[in-house]
Amino acid sequence: MSMRQSAQLTQAADPTLILHGGSVHTLDATTRTVRAIAMRAGQVLAIGTDTEVLALRGPRTQCIDLAGRTVVPGFFDAHPHMDRMGLRAHGGVSIAHCKSVAQICAVIRDAAARTPPGEWIVTLPMGAPPDQYWSDPAQVAEGRFPNRHDLDAVAPDHPVLIRSPWGWWTRLPLPAVANSAALRLAGIDRHTRAPYQIDIVRDANDEPTGLFLERNRAPTLEYVLFDCVPRFTFEDRYAGVHTAAQITAAAGVTSVFEGHGLTPALLDAYRQLDQASDLPVRVHAALSLPTASSSDARVIDQLQHWAPRLRGRGRGAKHFREMGVCLDVADPNVARILARGYPYEHWAGHFYQALAQDRLIALGVAAARLQLQVSVLVCYELERVLAAFEAIHAQVPIHHLRWVAVHVTAASENQIKRIKALGLIATVTPGFMSMAGDRFNLRALGAAGTPIRALLDAGVPVALSTDGVPHSMLHSMWSALARWDSEAQCALGESHLSRTEALRLCTITGHALTWDEQRRGPLLPGFEGDCVVLAEDPLQCALSRLAQIAVDYTVLGGAVVYDRQRDGVPVVA
Repeated sequence: MSMRQSAQLTQAADPTLILHGGSVHTLDATTRTVRAIAMRAGQVLAIGTDTEVLALRGPRTQCIDLAGRTVVPGFFDAHPHMDRMGLRAHGGVSIAHCKSVAQICAVIRDAAARTPPGEWIVTLPMGAPPDQYWSDPAQVAEGRFPNRHDLDAVAPDHPVLIRSPWGWWTRLPLPAVANSAALRLAGIDRHTRAPYQIDIVRDANDEPTGLFLERNRAPTLEYVLFDCVPRFTFEDRYAGVHTAAQITAAAGVTSVFEGHGLTPALLDAYRQLDQASDLPVRVHAALSLPTASSSDARVIDQLQHWAPRLRGRGRGAKHFREMGVCLDVADPNVARILARGYPYEHWAGHFYQALAQDRLIALGVAAARLQLQVSVLVCYELERVLAAFEAIHAQVPIHHLRWVAVHVTAASENQIKRIKALGLIATVTPGFMSMAGDRFNLRALGAAGTPIRALLDAGVPVALSTDGVPHSMLHSMWSALARWDSEAQCALGESHLSRTEALRLCTITGHALTWDEQRRGPLLPGFEGDCVVLAEDPLQCALSRLAQIAVDYTVLGGAVVYDRQRDGVPVVA
């Protein structure tokens, strides 16, 4: 062997990254904590004392002195809606900083000055992301929402629409505002009838004021009254996904599972981003099916077409993988409205579904025969979904397919036993409890709601999620432990979870959703090198500090993809 070949082999054997001088919580079976960790070729190479691990370093090894900081496995968000998070930055003119009608009008005046006359000016919703959007006039400095006259005064030559937010970012109702030019283009006047669960606010003369208040969680305004408004483009969605990926990495998240499903357009956006090597997080996404706008025969045909790339662990490239499908039960009235706009998906990023029981069973049987993982949102009707799954299982066994009960918000002892018997994985969003009076009857349920402890005790795999509000898994961990209702200023019962259990639910158990638990999760040699460096120890800090812990580094496959000192903290505005 030549000296050059020997040198190349030595360099190849060097760790690419060493983190030392802190606390590394491996979250292995014994919950071992060590001082240092080394990574090479995308995997954990070694863990141990500082002396042991630093002895492995070579001339090309990047060494980071933790200076007492804490390393934990990378966070796994089981339901992030990353695409929607990104659209909060790319879906129109930002007014997030505005506290008053006057400030909103000033922004629109500036937009009008740089927009050709006659072109639309569309803004993002009133209020601030991720969960401080306006729903009550008391939130506005003037004690009222803007109206068409306010907007006419600053943009008389442009149609203007202030978009409503997505319904799960805030409390109902969802306000939107249009000026007179926009009302004329949309054909809205005193004779216009109010659509399903939308109030057209009128003045003393019964004329529309330009304010619309919607009580559908999935907004329909731009389908039923303002379908003339420019829609989100593929470029908007691609830019949104790119932005969201950076924000997600900065939050210490290394893997996500988009179990609510994504449309083919968004799957393509992720695919392109991954091909460009610009995806700093592992994204696993189910296909969203347009069941509200398609017959069962057509949906089954789509399933058969997609099955080769979706079955089992799915198919993908570097950091993006398509896997499984999503079915859903929700408001059929909203589904009929949104189906008219197919394939447009507005804020959602997925197709709205409201399957009747016979359709849920029929499509579930078809998916099971194709050996597809199926995710279904159970927060609306857990009993109906379980009955459907049991009917499907009687025809085609599903217990080995890792079907997912998404957003488990309440479950009886009997229902939890059935979840276990069906081999389901449960995803839970503890953050829902922060608005318990507005979410799934959680305040009335109290200690019985968000039953993480009961699910774990029954042996049901549980993964925590954010739903993107906010996008911090540290916040989800805090919510799971504190169970805090911010409106009522009280805890909704005791969590009966240890800190370590809660941290596992945020980092380890989610990998079962993607069939990766044998190669991702604990920080052990041979496992992939996904971890996060935290400024404080989530197992030791005061509970009140948990959600505020800073992420200093995020490491994906042994490479630093986020450095707070270098990259700063991304902001969605």
